[in-house]
Amino acid sequence: MISTLHKLAGLSTNIVDTHNASINFNANLPISIEVLKQLELGRFKLKLGRKELTTKSQKNLKEGKKYWGNFYQGQGGILTISNLCMQPEIFQSYDSFLQEEDAILFKTIILNPQNFKNFLLYNLSEEHLSKEQFGIFSSMLLALHKNVIHLPFLKEGKKTLLQFKYLSHTTLAFYAAFENIGPLAGILEHTGINLELTLSASYDKSLFYLRKELDTLDISTKLSLQNEIMPLYDTNDLTLDLKG
Repeated sequence: MISTLHKLAGLSTNIVDTHNASINFNANLPISIEVLKQLELGRFKLKLGRKELTTKSQKNLKEGKKYWGNFYQGQGGILTISNLCMQPEIFQSYDSFLQEEDAILFKTIILNPQNFKNFLLYNLSEEHLSKEQFGIFSSMLLALHKNVIHLPFLKEGKKTLLQFKYLSHTTLAFYAAFENIGPLAGILEHTGINLELTLSASYDKSLFYLRKELDTLDISTKLSLQNEIMPLYDTNDLTLDLKG
């Protein structure tokens, strides 16, 4: 099941990144925005890639925060924004993501999951550990104390978050978030013969993309929309308990 999660974590790598070029408002997937400033009359100054724009939002947005959302540019250049969802706190900065170390982490879990804690403690004891790395491994250790494997890493420069916990020996729950797919949540179950995947996404555009990509996993999959998808572990919880 862990190897299947590894494949799920790589789903976004085939997506062409339009954020650093001219913005494609009729995007085939949710787009990531940053709220630069709140203006008068419900207007906000937003940043999409390198482009800045001003638009209205019926939803009150928070300055300095990043959101996922659907964007559409209609006739006359009128921009419509819908289904805005604030990204997890960890997505607000690149400092909380490991640099291309996902292969090492997955190998550690696959070979011996119970030694994952020792792996984290070893890294935390490293003399030359940076402040950012200490924060990342400490957060991972706290999540593990709550029975959640918390894996934040950069995949080809894009922020990716994977969290999962075992519900039984044959079933695990997981949460995944990608810059250009949005949040996902699901259950992966081994029925004794086959793997079954139940997966929810916040955006219909994401589901359309996932239906095509998941065919490569060759497992039974049920897809659905879910309005609010929350992480299994919230990095806002800063209370570190090293016992156990």
